[in-house]
Amino acid sequence: MVKNKSDLFIICGERSGDLHGSELVKELLKINPSLNIHCWGGDLMKTSGAKLLEDYRSYSIMGFIEVLKKIFFLYNKIQKCKIDILRLNPRRVLLIDFPGFNLRIAKFCKKNKIKVDYLIPPKTWAWNSRRNLTLKKNINNIYSILPFEKKYFENNGLDVTYIGNPLINRIKRKGVKKNRKYIGLFPGSRGSEIKYSLSIFIELIEDYNQEDFIVFGVSNLISSSYDIISKYKNVKMVFDNTYESLNECKYAIVMSGTASLEVALMKVPHVVVFKASRISYFIAKLLVKLKYYSLVNIIMEKEVVRELIQDKFILENIKSELNRLKIKQSQKKMIDDFNYLSGRIGDQNSSEKLAKIIYEKLL
Repeated sequence: MVKNKSDLFIICGERSGDLHGSELVKELLKINPSLNIHCWGGDLMKTSGAKLLEDYRSYSIMGFIEVLKKIFFLYNKIQKCKIDILRLNPRRVLLIDFPGFNLRIAKFCKKNKIKVDYLIPPKTWAWNSRRNLTLKKNINNIYSILPFEKKYFENNGLDVTYIGNPLINRIKRKGVKKNRKYIGLFPGSRGSEIKYSLSIFIELIEDYNQEDFIVFGVSNLISSSYDIISKYKNVKMVFDNTYESLNECKYAIVMSGTASLEVALMKVPHVVVFKASRISYFIAKLLVKLKYYSLVNIIMEKEVVRELIQDKFILENIKSELNRLKIKQSQKKMIDDFNYLSGRIGDQNSSEKLAKIIYEKLL
């Protein structure tokens, strides 16, 4: 029998996955500092104690058209990942989100009799429900961070453990401040998102030159992505310092994604925006069957935050929404909904809970 050279092999493809993975690695190494953990991830997991084999920035590609352009490149990366898995023969593999890549790895692990778990499973409730069968055939355990997913997956014949959402504990550590003065701008975490959103945000910054703004950047993108806003004196640029800076924001405009949930849990009234290339958006509209884009609205099953999608994401609409957010009654209603949202998610320490579960499976 081939010796296990790794206890756990973690694979993610985005900054958020690297963050989730890093918190899990910290908790696992608290339980047993001698665990041998490898990853295809990022600097956060590496800093937490995992051995980084491949940085996700080398293979993280999003969007239908963008993926098609890089299909052979991605195929080669998947093959390289498989070679690393065979070489290390880990006792378990943990996949984090990133389903286009990770589901192929799951099938490979199943074929090679390697146990594989999934943290943040594919959003089959939004599109491509056929992936449920792939999950059922190839995944040993599924761990969800969204409260409504457990019921959905169980109704589709899959056993899922809801571990809570790690955002809750991160925010609890920071607290929520009053007397905020900035307008927060979240242009997204991918190059294509930033290209679209910053052009609109600059119009807003110029039009609202009496206001102060914080633009929330991500350090995994080249800094030149944000050069266009460096000349504005009423703008502060921050990188990966979300909670401290978000605590300074009275309102926010947020690119659809995990950030919307973070902003809501920090009790900041906001509007969600989204814009993609026309081809990518057209394909998404054909495939994705969702009433809402924002995770806040999806979890709450109603419109809590306004969504400005595609052609509605223009300066006039943003200004209109900011004026609405200034009304005390609108603020109170939104924050009341945010408080209810926090209750739905729960306050359990998700990373600690998951670490205990996985460690027991490694014994």
